Amino acid sequence: VGVAILGACSCGNCAAPGPRPIDRFNSINYSIALAKQTHNIKMNILYLALVSYGHRCLFANAFGVQQTIYHATQTTRRFINLDRPSRRSQQSAPGTRTQLFASEVATQSSKDKYDDLIQWLLASNEKSYIASNVEIRPSTRGGLATGGYGMFASEDLTEGELLLRIPRDCCVTLDDALNDDECGPAFQKFMDQAGPGSDTVVVAGYLAKEYLLLKEYDRRLEMGAQPDDNSEMRRLSKIKFAPYLRTLPWARGVNAQEHMLFWEDGDVDSLLKGSLAYDDAVETRSTVKLATKILDGIISPVVRKARGEEDEAEEEGGFRFPWQSQEEEKPSGDAELLDGLEEAVRGAFVISLSRAFVAPSGADDGKEEDRLEPVFDMLQHSNTPNINHKFADDGSIEVIAAAGIKLGDELFNQYKGEADPNMPYHKFFTRFGFVPGVTEPVANLIAERSTIFFPQRAVV
Repeated sequence: VGVAILGACSCGNCAAPGPRPIDRFNSINYSIALAKQTHNIKMNILYLALVSYGHRCLFANAFGVQQTIYHATQTTRRFINLDRPSRRSQQSAPGTRTQLFASEVATQSSKDKYDDLIQWLLASNEKSYIASNVEIRPSTRGGLATGGYGMFASEDLTEGELLLRIPRDCCVTLDDALNDDECGPAFQKFMDQAGPGSDTVVVAGYLAKEYLLLKEYDRRLEMGAQPDDNSEMRRLSKIKFAPYLRTLPWARGVNAQEHMLFWEDGDVDSLLKGSLAYDDAVETRSTVKLATKILDGIISPVVRKARGEEDEAEEEGGFRFPWQSQEEEKPSGDAELLDGLEEAVRGAFVISLSRAFVAPSGADDGKEEDRLEPVFDMLQHSNTPNINHKFADDGSIEVIAAAGIKLGDELFNQYKGEADPNMPYHKFFTRFGFVPGVTEPVANLIAERSTIFFPQRAVV
């Protein structure tokens, strides 16, 4: 059945070179629906869903959405910006991020963690470069209320000046997950069995695992432990992306991040039911919940060991899919998930959806990859960017000033042209957590039944 699904796409573009399509969740949820009609119950919700997870243009119109192939050129961030008005007549600031109750959920971030991030990046690779005349501080795109942090010129910058160079080995990639000493073999086994598209789940699992280990390390430090106390502390003190992980939005409001994956089920029903965004939100949340169950079997043994908890799963044979029970006498029903896993996986998917870039893999095979690029991913969006970026042969990304930039001006990247008609605003919000070009709080748009979220019947 998995092969039949993957062979059914007729877009004609999937084999073409270039960044892969972005609409991953329509594909996975169509597979879920189709799998429910098959006789192989063990495959039906979990396996088939993930088989087509990365084939992102597959069945894009399965839920009544206009089929669009999202191939792009160069490095396209997974934000799509459009200019579509709300029901109310208003002046909108181009590119401004709008969140639900943003002023209530935003939390103050310490500048220290961004200083640590810069120091880590420069020390990690001799090719890393951050110009001394740029700095990180609250963004002009709403500051901490809506936009979090951004990067600014601390001196006048000249056109063509090199601002950033981020080597590939400082970016989070699939290679980091597959080469992980603790979970790499299990991740690879999962990918071998689940097939195309499972890379997204694997990277999310890797991020979640490292984040949970980092939290355990911090807990031990608070209890008085030292980084060199024992082998476990020495291992935890060497988490590769620790300074970067500390800057990411693992929870609602961190760095002003909003996303419907952070909402309670009741909030989704009360706020979005009856809207254009409702089905998409429910399906996306369901997808992440399924991925969480699979990842529990892979990363929980490692985290439990670090926490000093009894690890029965490891003694029972290591990784297996949730439906692969080894003892028939065990009661049916959902096993208890690792404490904190749901929040960590949810945060990892929010991070991937809102921050991942498509970039060359760094190999001479012409392939591309999704990756997280520290520091560069902090630049806010503008439809008139003042930076350009390009990739070196080794996969490093270089960011240069596209024009002269004055002291105090913010640096802006263009995630996607705002005139691109490929994605309606309500889908944009369910994917990325904000509506571009709108300053009004999303809560108001929903309450006022804005046409962004609610279709309106024409009066004849």
